[in-house]
Amino acid sequence: MEKINFKGSFISTVNVSKIRPLSAPVKVSAVELNPLDNRDLKVLQKVHSLWSANFSGVIYKDAEKINLTEIPDDTQKFFVLTRQKNNFENLCAEDVLAEIKVIPEGSKSIFLDYLQVQPDNMFDSDNRIFKGIGTAALNFLKKLYNGKEINLHSLYSSRYFYEQNGFRPVEPESNNLYFIA
Repeated sequence: MEKINFKGSFISTVNVSKIRPLSAPVKVSAVELNPLDNRDLKVLQKVHSLWSANFSGVIYKDAEKINLTEIPDDTQKFFVLTRQKNNFENLCAEDVLAEIKVIPEGSKSIFLDYLQVQPDNMFDSDNRIFKGIGTAALNFLKKLYNGKEINLHSLYSSRYFYEQNGFRPVEPESNNLYFIA
């Protein structure tokens, strides 16, 4: 079977803020990656290498499995937020600010499997240049999947973040959360 190559597909722009007071928001691009495209897969691999974050490794490995089978998989979608403004067929891993993996669950809902923000720009990082990247990623998903329910299983340490962004527990004290986009 011959591999079909697709470029990263620009979806929309989202705003993130700089840490410095009175800085104007910065527009970043939301791009859907195709794990069958070796260039997109290489970006995920390099992001994991740069970040060494658990979720980035899982996201890369999940995309790699699809790439190795050479069969399109509509049950998993991969997105990045990047500072890159064009040339999305050649994404630069150093410009990626967040990675997202979702699993469509029929016509009415999706499951947010992973959301990983660049570690240097996470809430508790002293090296942070940008803030609100995680919120921008969630806002992107809310807009992209408007009218659908977004489900996720939160780490205990991330639950407050998701609740601040409008997600509610399925039942009291549960880390299974949802949002109606």
